[in-house]
Amino acid sequence: MRALSGVDLILHCGDLECIGVLDYLETLAPVLAVRGYEDPTEPGDRLAQTTRVVSVEDVNIGMVHDIQWPTPRIPTSPDGSALVFPQGSAAEIVRRKFGQPVDVVAFGDTHEELVCWCDGVLFINPGSPTYPGRKHQPGTPGTLARLRVDRRAVEVELVQL
Repeated sequence: MRALSGVDLILHCGDLECIGVLDYLETLAPVLAVRGYEDPTEPGDRLAQTTRVVSVEDVNIGMVHDIQWPTPRIPTSPDGSALVFPQGSAAEIVRRKFGQPVDVVAFGDTHEELVCWCDGVLFINPGSPTYPGRKHQPGTPGTLARLRVDRRAVEVELVQL
């Protein structure tokens, strides 16, 4: 998979359907993931139950499958193209969700790619390479996101496959 060539770490936000997905991705780079609703479980640290925080060069990346769960909820717009932030600071809401401050929130579930900033927090839904959202033609490949972290500076690129 050329889109992942040269990456240092792969973060997966669920809807794996089988552990073999992680095994394959791990041939490209180390993998850390969170479970989607129907995903299998495995022992060890590679696949977390609900949420996890990964630190890369002093940037804390909160990972969750569904941005609406666990609470506090951050709903998506009906078409999945935007987040609808509840009252209060987005940074405080995600601190409560992850149990610590985070700089980036990576999530999945809707399979609709999305990148937005709110209250100094970067929110990323990479879409899905295999089951893309409604914006994509049926049968076409979807997207993934590449996150570049360099000393606390963060850049994200959505990659159409």
